[in-house]
Amino acid sequence: MEGSEIRGCAAGGWLEAGHLLGEGLRLLFTDRNGGVSRPPYATLNLADGRGDDAAAVRANRQKVACALGIGAGRLVFAQQVHGLRVTGVKMGGWGKPRTVPRCDGLYTAEPGLALAVLTADCVPLALAFPTAAVVAMLHAGWRGTLGDIAGGALRLLREGLGLAPEEARVVIGPAIGPCCYRVEEGRARLFVERYGEESGVVRENDGLRVDLSLANRVNLLQAGVRGENIHRVGGCTCCDERYFSFRREGTTGRQGAFILVQEGFGGFRGAGRRGGSAG
Repeated sequence: MEGSEIRGCAAGGWLEAGHLLGEGLRLLFTDRNGGVSRPPYATLNLADGRGDDAAAVRANRQKVACALGIGAGRLVFAQQVHGLRVTGVKMGGWGKPRTVPRCDGLYTAEPGLALAVLTADCVPLALAFPTAAVVAMLHAGWRGTLGDIAGGALRLLREGLGLAPEEARVVIGPAIGPCCYRVEEGRARLFVERYGEESGVVRENDGLRVDLSLANRVNLLQAGVRGENIHRVGGCTCCDERYFSFRREGTTGRQGAFILVQEGFGGFRGAGRRGGSAG
């Protein structure tokens, strides 16, 4: 898979994939290594409110902010409710990381603002429009995938900011693969109805299995993103023990996916008005 490791503030190698999006853009996928949390959240859990020590989560988030070269107050997280709402974010005078309520996607044209989603098997989707210096980060579980959060975000950005899906570059990050995502017949049927029997999204191999990353790629292509502009990085979060995995572990932490426009590369240059949110 394409990508490179980042070190320095991080104790270990996290996946850096900004080069797949364009000049002046950062895209970082963390794993479970390099933090201070104790089991079952060891060690770089970035999610609060799940039983981990709050001070450990703050320290872990500070480590990521350091790796990105920004203050922790410039980290913005989606609350993630397994919905389809995507919200625009602007710079604020926050002294600590901010969580935007009741949404599963964020977008911004503000340089130096890192948008984040947290996962432990779900699919992180990073979207960028390099010419306009606009970025978005989406969380797609099975509900968000079936509901097409990617297509909804692209429509929002087209209608609100005049950004064409054909100009988007997308990176699909580490997520559970069809090797491990076994589902019951009812859920498999929903995916077959949505994507078709020949799509490869649903496979029969010792049970019914769903390829969430492939399903999101299909969504992106149907929304107008060019195939050559869609990249997949990282492996299966359930197979690879470097990652947190709800399917493998149950009670566990969350890794993060972070995207930002670096300072000096910002300044929205697209057409149309600034959008709000969609659900």
